[in-house]
Amino acid sequence: MDAELKKTLIPIILGAVAGLISFLVTQDLRQRDAFGIIILVLLVYVQKFIFPKLGIELKAKDWVGISFLTLSSWYILWTFLLSL
Repeated sequence: MDAELKKTLIPIILGAVAGLISFLVTQDLRQRDAFGIIILVLLVYVQKFIFPKLGIELKAKDWVGISFLTLSSWYILWTFLLSL
């Protein structure tokens, strides 16, 4: 798989995983919303170790895109699950 494609798909998938975990952790308790954000930050940090294992070098501008993609997919899935 192309490195650019991996740089796009991995953050989207991990963002969706973060959204699902955030939903499962918080459920109906609004006091736990901060845990959802902490889960997002942890999964963005985990990517720091995933990409070098796949042989992908990242530059500073790549992290902006990776963080945005992870945040977007996390927010979309978490909001969707909360509205069910």
